[in-house]
Amino acid sequence: MDQESALLEALNREFAVYDISKEMPGQRAEADHDIAVYAAAVIALIMRRHDKGAAGLVIDEGMDPDERVASAVLSAEGAERDLTEAESDDLGALTGSLCDGNSAAWYPLCSHVDDRHGVFRLDLDRAHQAGLDLLARRAPSAK
Repeated sequence: MDQESALLEALNREFAVYDISKEMPGQRAEADHDIAVYAAAVIALIMRRHDKGAAGLVIDEGMDPDERVASAVLSAEGAERDLTEAESDDLGALTGSLCDGNSAAWYPLCSHVDDRHGVFRLDLDRAHQAGLDLLARRAPSAK
C-alpha cells in the first residue's frame, strides 16, 4: 500500500472513531487530533503529486471561523500561486479537517500561523512527516 492510501485509510478510521466516541471525550479528542495530522499529511501528498516543488499551502479561514479553505501554493522560495482547479478538486474538503478544535495538532505543522487574521501556511514536509510518524506509532507491533 502506498503512503497516500495508508494515510487515507488511517484518516477514514479516525473519522469513524470520532463519530462513535461521543460518550468518550478522551478517545474523541485523540481521534480529532489524529484526524488533523492525517489530513495534513494527505494534503501534503496531494500537493506534491501535483507540484513536486510545492513547499507549503496557504490555508485561509472561511466564512465560518472554524472553516478552513486552501487558497494558494507556496514554492520553496516563498513564491505564491493560486491553486489549480485539479489541485482544488483533489484536496476536496480535507482542509475542513483542520479546525480550531484540533489546532494543537496542526498549528505545529505550519511555518506561519496568523490566527487573528485566519491565515495559515502549512509546511508540506512537516505535515507529511507528522503523518508518517503517527502511522508508525499507531501501527500494531510486529511479533
